Amino acid sequence: MSTIAHSLMRIHDETHTLPPGSPNLHTATASHRLDIEVADSFASRLRGLMLRRLPGPNAALLLMQCSSVHTAFMLMPIDVVYLDPAGVVTRCVPHLRPFRASVGGGRATVHTLELPAGAIDRLGIAEGDRVEHPLLQPKPARGRNAPVARSAAIGARRHRRGVAIAEMLVVGPLLTILGLSGIQYGLMFQAKNQINQAAFMAARAGSVGNAKMANITKAYANALAPMYGGGTTVAEVTAAQVKALDNVNKYSKVILMNPTKESFEDWHDDALAAKLKTNGKRVIPNSRQAFKPQDLGPASGQTIQDANLIKLRIIHGYKPVVPIVASIYKAYLQWSDDKSDPFKTYLINNDMVPIQTDVTAQMQSDAIEENPMSAPGQGNNGNPTPPSTPPKDPPGNPPDCELGGCTTTPSDPGDSGPGGMCPAPMQTTLSADTTFAFGSSTLTADGKAALDQLVQQAQANGTQFKTIDVTGYTDPLGSASLNDSLSKARAKAVSDYLASKGLTADTINVVGAGSNNLIKTLTDCPGNGDEAQKACLQPDRRVEIVLTPK
Repeated sequence: MSTIAHSLMRIHDETHTLPPGSPNLHTATASHRLDIEVADSFASRLRGLMLRRLPGPNAALLLMQCSSVHTAFMLMPIDVVYLDPAGVVTRCVPHLRPFRASVGGGRATVHTLELPAGAIDRLGIAEGDRVEHPLLQPKPARGRNAPVARSAAIGARRHRRGVAIAEMLVVGPLLTILGLSGIQYGLMFQAKNQINQAAFMAARAGSVGNAKMANITKAYANALAPMYGGGTTVAEVTAAQVKALDNVNKYSKVILMNPTKESFEDWHDDALAAKLKTNGKRVIPNSRQAFKPQDLGPASGQTIQDANLIKLRIIHGYKPVVPIVASIYKAYLQWSDDKSDPFKTYLINNDMVPIQTDVTAQMQSDAIEENPMSAPGQGNNGNPTPPSTPPKDPPGNPPDCELGGCTTTPSDPGDSGPGGMCPAPMQTTLSADTTFAFGSSTLTADGKAALDQLVQQAQANGTQFKTIDVTGYTDPLGSASLNDSLSKARAKAVSDYLASKGLTADTINVVGAGSNNLIKTLTDCPGNGDEAQKACLQPDRRVEIVLTPK
């Protein structure tokens, strides 16, 4: 039974050694002295060589009343020699590697001698050789004392069986957990490989699809179909892709790290945007990159070649499935979670392991802006300031907030930070035509992608929010009651999605404003509800989001 097991406590065990110079091992050709340490108690056998090494080439550990071993938590391979009661070698097992098991075999095997790897070959140990030690029993006597010796041998075998059962009760559960952990690690390793491949396919789709998040998310989900059942027919594969997309929308975050907002500020091409009819969205050209200068943009600190790299960061929630180990993963992740990333906390609270993947690809099409994240460059027209020359504060009073981004008008001290100054709210407006289908309150893939970008920007600095205000608006077409209901449903859909991605606040206000606060009126857009009039009223169909930090 196992004797090389885990024990974190210091165990005082009895050791016995022979006087220097005693011949401990007799082989067919020579006698060799061994520095033998004896483990003859349950505790000492349990500790064995766990997380320690034999001190020299002729050192050995003699395990009394032990006819099988395993090498869990061993630091090195060992040679194992099995002995009968008198110390005669019954079997040799060379080079037994860590986390392996071995059995002596046969009723004659009683004890085990553990030696450094290579000792069997170096010393020429073979079956029939003998290890000499005072604790090894002599051969049973014959004649009048034979019944007594036979009785002692039977008692020793029963003792060994009792010790083996006790040791198994201690080591068995540990080995079970180790085996299950190995299975779960293999499954997670396979999932990580699939996620890496899917991330590459997502970047590829973005590179040829104008960096649109809808294309990226769909390609990522399609490449994950094997993790959700896969299939051999079109129907089976389609079902797996639908399931994968649903799980991606719930438990994954796809972040477009590049091009950034500053990339579009520096390298936007108005003529190309007009040619592509992007409806006001900025465009970074992709053609003739090799012939363009490598000047740095003042806002992004990038060349136009850098701006033509698509960089994705994907955080994927993987749910462990192996019993016991899944509970251990969950407990560890909850213990180690510092709550700095709300989305990772959201995954952990849903019993998932956050797996992060980063991937970069060269753009093969013109990048069209869709609420990109902000990542300013080095400033100073792209020339970084030497670290030894810190920036100087302008003359006058220092800013009210050390990190900037604050107003200069004092507010109610009860709601303010140091000095009575509050960070400026984050405001954004989403076009309902992009976020929803006409007349619908169900988020589209483009709408989810835009909200993902908003969540990423909001969580970039670990900001905590006091309030989140989500207000939905419609155009004046249709009845007032219908418009009020639709605008409220759209605002709630946006609020629920932000919460599912981990963006929370002390107070969340959801308002359906209907056709109030119009940007375009029916006077501006005459018609009878035709497509031209709907297109003219498009600015009215929107969802406004205001995030007020604490």
